[in-house]
Amino acid sequence: MRHFITIILCAALLLPGCTSRKSLLQQGVSLQLACERKEHIAEVHYTLFFNLPAELRKPVEARQTITFRLEKPRQIILDFSGEESDIHAVNINGQPIYPEGKLSLLNEHLVFERTHFQRGENYIEIAFCAGDQSLNRNEDFLYTLLVPDRARTLFPCFDQPNLKAVYTLSLEVPTHWQAVSNTPVEHETVWNEVKTVAFGTTEPLSTYLFSFVAGDFQKETECRNGRCIAMYHRETDPDKIAQAPILFDQVFASLQWMEEYTGIPYPFAKYDFIILPGFQYGGMEHTGATLYNDKRLFLGAHPTTAEELGRMSLIAHETAHMWFGDYVTMEWFDEVWLKEVFANYFAALMTQPQFPQVNHRLNNLHTFFASAYSIDRTQGTHPIAQPLDNLALAGLIYGNIIYNKAPVMMDRLAEQMGAEAFREGLCRYLQMYAYGNATWDQLIAILDSLTPHNLADWSRVWVHEAGMPHISATVADGILTISQRDPLGRGLLWPQPVTVTLTNGQQRETVTLHMEQPVEQTPVELSNTEVYILPNTDGKAYGVFLPDSLSLEYILHHLTDIQDEVERMSLLMTLYENTYIGRVSPERFIETLLDFLPQETNALIQNRALSYLNRMYVLHGHRTNGQTERFLYQAATDPQLDKEYRLLAFRTLLNVFTQESITSTLYDLWDAHPTTFAYLPVGETEFTRLACELMVRLPEKAEEIRARQRARLTNPDRRKAFEFISQGCNPNPDSRDAFFQSLLLAENRHTEPWVVTAIEYLNHFLYREHAIQYILPALEHLEEIRQTGDIFFPTQWLNACLATHNSLQAAATIQSFLDAHPQYSPLLRNKILQAADHLPQEATSAF
Repeated sequence: MRHFITIILCAALLLPGCTSRKSLLQQGVSLQLACERKEHIAEVHYTLFFNLPAELRKPVEARQTITFRLEKPRQIILDFSGEESDIHAVNINGQPIYPEGKLSLLNEHLVFERTHFQRGENYIEIAFCAGDQSLNRNEDFLYTLLVPDRARTLFPCFDQPNLKAVYTLSLEVPTHWQAVSNTPVEHETVWNEVKTVAFGTTEPLSTYLFSFVAGDFQKETECRNGRCIAMYHRETDPDKIAQAPILFDQVFASLQWMEEYTGIPYPFAKYDFIILPGFQYGGMEHTGATLYNDKRLFLGAHPTTAEELGRMSLIAHETAHMWFGDYVTMEWFDEVWLKEVFANYFAALMTQPQFPQVNHRLNNLHTFFASAYSIDRTQGTHPIAQPLDNLALAGLIYGNIIYNKAPVMMDRLAEQMGAEAFREGLCRYLQMYAYGNATWDQLIAILDSLTPHNLADWSRVWVHEAGMPHISATVADGILTISQRDPLGRGLLWPQPVTVTLTNGQQRETVTLHMEQPVEQTPVELSNTEVYILPNTDGKAYGVFLPDSLSLEYILHHLTDIQDEVERMSLLMTLYENTYIGRVSPERFIETLLDFLPQETNALIQNRALSYLNRMYVLHGHRTNGQTERFLYQAATDPQLDKEYRLLAFRTLLNVFTQESITSTLYDLWDAHPTTFAYLPVGETEFTRLACELMVRLPEKAEEIRARQRARLTNPDRRKAFEFISQGCNPNPDSRDAFFQSLLLAENRHTEPWVVTAIEYLNHFLYREHAIQYILPALEHLEEIRQTGDIFFPTQWLNACLATHNSLQAAATIQSFLDAHPQYSPLLRNKILQAADHLPQEATSAF
């Protein structure tokens, strides 16, 4: 229905006199402008050339020809966020327009009057200086990252996802550089120490998917069954490079799985991937030039189960995008979730055969459910589908709801339809909209035709409404009653099966009710004695589960007695959510975790429990008198325990230690730099993290630690990262203040993952009383950070600034900022409310 309304709106905007010049030329790319262009412009082809100098400060000179068709002459508006001085020359249909005449550059738009154009084919030639914002230039490599609306920062274009185009690219690069783009190289020429690389023309792509990478990279190539894939990287550690066969195995397996599931061969010219140090995201699905973060693909010598699963899931996620997102693209970025939901949904399925030893129902709880709850429980939550009237705000649509709640919803949908009908519907969807764009409503219409269920009504609450249900259960007079309540008071019902297990301590009875009404009932056998109700024991239902006080007490005491792994994980998560809302004290929950962890054997449950312990201790741990630190130290140093558990305990210890004796022992470990710590392999990642943590706790030795750790790092990219991040660990408050002030300037935030980690150290829980002064300026610069940073950066910035704070003063500072900005962007306001949700609520009415 919402997209029907959008279509009607677009139609109205296209009526004569309905589209004002002001509405079309607002900053960013408005929905009105996108509708107008989509209606009248077709067959777009960009022919692009960029001269990429080795010198970092030299401008990138470029030229382009944009070819397109019009049904009749009309005004043409291109998007370009550069300055007028960046445009050197413009010709339209062979006629010089600029500098001979005046250039109209208004609110990031180049405007050309209808008199320059004709019916049929038209072309615009532009010589210009490319913008640096999305070029990600480093000393000896660069890469483009144009999602969601950053193509206009690089070159003039129609920067909207539903005006797909083909691209023909040429690059000039230093002779020793590699160059990669969406398509294979057609030819190369070398002259005067400059290499010109010409690439083939692409398939139809949205502007955000156009990409190139150039620089000093190593290249590895693997060929299987007639398909060759190249991997480009900058890694120097032989042990990490030796992981290349695993990466190729997982890429090839993912491609094969998607081809078999969809019945559609890989729909693009090639599949290469580039592994980048300091990359802003886990990955980015550029066709033929998929980008990955080096830390996510090149794992340490002893990766955890979660890290190995995460690597496979990331590769599968980006591969799924080739069909869902690249081949068929959402119409507008309000439905960016439509590509992300399938990427994560299919990634979970593709990961299963690669890790048959893993309980994947459990892994879904660990990944999708826990992450979705972290947002859906807050006052900053939002629906999966969100309105968007301008692409300038598209980056704020991203988050845990679309990445993690949406796959939970999609799993419900697939289960409701049946696997074969669901698959048939998706295949029809891909075939119908191949190399084009589509909406959720168009997909639902296809799926609706294959099932007796009313999917449109079902999707209204799951897709278009915010929040999650509160679910409780009681037993009386032989009747089990499960109730579902909308905590936001709208009277919504989330249709889903809910499973509970009744127990009296000896016997168990498991019951599943399909929640089609707010209250569902059924007779049960275990009702004549004292019965405890364990909620969501199959881990499939989505919501906040509120056990009665006796059942909650039973779970706290008997969590270790639960035999089924999924049930244990689900109940552990229920305990955390009940602690979060105040039904269990932090001290009691920490005590339960310390009793539970030594008896847990599943690595994913250990990982989740330790993450909860870490969070609780940072916010409330001062009340436990060091018991948690001693527990973690003993777990990490006990050679009789499982190696992965000990490594997880060691990493958790690095985040929380304060005891003098433990600090001294950890310094001795770092000082000696052994290859093992009590038979526990400790790698470069752990030693670098330990160095930063020791700088915070040993101010008198901080400079020595920084200098020595820097000398130990042989990889130049990791050395640069440490040099930057360690400024946040400086024991001198004045130095930290100066560093924070420098990060308020966009030019000092070039590598966003480094900035996020540095901000986390500036707000370290041992610095938080001093760091409270950073909260207000961090909020005041949030809008500028949205404008200059990439899509995840505003959220990461807020989380890094606020996650360790736990004071009324911090809450009051945030409330004052929100009160002072009543017209603040709702999307940004939600991000603040999400990040601040853990703060004391009595200080504020907003959260």
